[in-house]
Amino acid sequence: MTKTTTIAILGALLLAITFYWLFNRPGTIGNTGDFVLLNEFTVDGNAEIVVASPDGMLLVHTNTHKQSVDLLDISNPAAPQIIRRIELPGKPTSVAISPDGRWALAVLYLAKTSKGQLPQHPMLPGGLAVIDISTPADAFLTEIIGIGHHPDSIAVTSTGLELIAIIAIENKPLVIRNGLRTDDEAPGNPADISRPGQVQVITFNPARPGHYRSGALDLSEARLTASSLPFSTDPQPEFVTLSRDQTLAAVSLQKNNGIVVFDPYWLEIKTVFNLGTVSDRPADLSDDNTSALNQTYPQDAGDSAYAGSRFPDAIAFTPNGAYLISADEGEQPLTGGRGISIWTAGGEFVWDDGGEIEREAVAAGLYPDERSDVKGIEVEGIAVDRFGTKDLAFALSERGSFMAIYDISNPAVPLFKQIIPTGNGPESAATIPDRGLVVVAAEEKGSLSIFRYQASE
Repeated sequence: MTKTTTIAILGALLLAITFYWLFNRPGTIGNTGDFVLLNEFTVDGNAEIVVASPDGMLLVHTNTHKQSVDLLDISNPAAPQIIRRIELPGKPTSVAISPDGRWALAVLYLAKTSKGQLPQHPMLPGGLAVIDISTPADAFLTEIIGIGHHPDSIAVTSTGLELIAIIAIENKPLVIRNGLRTDDEAPGNPADISRPGQVQVITFNPARPGHYRSGALDLSEARLTASSLPFSTDPQPEFVTLSRDQTLAAVSLQKNNGIVVFDPYWLEIKTVFNLGTVSDRPADLSDDNTSALNQTYPQDAGDSAYAGSRFPDAIAFTPNGAYLISADEGEQPLTGGRGISIWTAGGEFVWDDGGEIEREAVAAGLYPDERSDVKGIEVEGIAVDRFGTKDLAFALSERGSFMAIYDISNPAVPLFKQIIPTGNGPESAATIPDRGLVVVAAEEKGSLSIFRYQASE
């Protein structure tokens, strides 16, 4: 065999390997993977938080533009139909559905103050709206229970006759200068007049309006200091979630870079842990119209306060309740994990994507370069569920407007499966595995994207 022939054979082999890798790589883009877009439904207003009824036939979503909670019939997911709008006296920030599917509970911000305005009193209550959805077309508001000033997220469980609403009362910083509100929301500012945040628990029988009990999780300064959280005088709860068997709850303390795991019935804290910083990974830290991962994060952002700190937004338990997944959005410039992380329910680090989601976003043409010098893709939402025999995680990039899907059946070695565009600014996802559906609410576009699972087991 001549040298020329050998070179030609090697070249052909290399080309074959290259093409095989390109067309058989583990991850897939757009509608060529396990999930395909079935319908993108444009709402009248916007959609931020979406949840599905236990039977998977009804969607309920918050609509801040209309100050309402809207109900959609998705018995035919290819042609959703809005069937009811419940107007509310304030901005709905989150919504949940009771385990029996009869009640929708929405939390309301009733005293919002915009930049440059005289501040509302920080002790004014927010609201817990109780909505009877047993007959969705005739759904109606039954009562509003006063809760903390600025609620952000809600989860609900039940003891039988009573519902237990677990609410993250964020109480964003209310920084005042010259008597007017500023847009400064960084914690620890001496001009902040807001009250410390809390996790509030309301227990009530929805069939008996006006009767309820209120409790709160112990998020004292001493407890947060013991867990080395950076702003121990202001917990800043962001997102609350329940395990599938509803024996555990967890709440992210976003600005504190922490997660609290607790018993939702007895309010017994199991663990409080700091998520720390991510290890170095390739990244694009320059807003220069070029998506090139030729820098190192957080090493090259060392001058930025809290560089690399995860600052988690949404969190979710794995189906067996043994692990938590965090959406490491970030909170200040050049913070965040720019991806997702997995933890044991006891707070031990297991895995993070190491920049893989950003690499896949660049490859798919979905990377938001204009956010490079801030927080990158900003994974804000996360949902987890079992589809067939696979445990899947759905990570939502608020700035890249896409969903990244991982097989997390082995939480120590997750497998990237797919990246798929969504409406602009996705905030939350509802999973309906019995029907093979995932629904993504995109706040900026005002849409609900419905994806169907088509993989064979």
